[in-house]
Amino acid sequence: MDAVQIVQFVQSTIENRRKSVIEILENNGISSMQQYQSCMGELNALSYVHQELSDLLKKQEQYNDFS
Repeated sequence: MDAVQIVQFVQSTIENRRKSVIEILENNGISSMQQYQSCMGELNALSYVHQELSDLLKKQEQYNDFS
């Protein structure tokens, strides 16, 4: 498994978890403000990591184009 495949796997895992958290929020699965804050924090973290991985892939593609 090369680095690109690993990044794509991690991104897929992130996206699946993001969908699960959004489903909890949409289906009134929140029982407290603390749980809501936790879900929102997790969504922010997942989005951040997903974006960083996307940027990393773009840089890798640009590097490969110039090689």
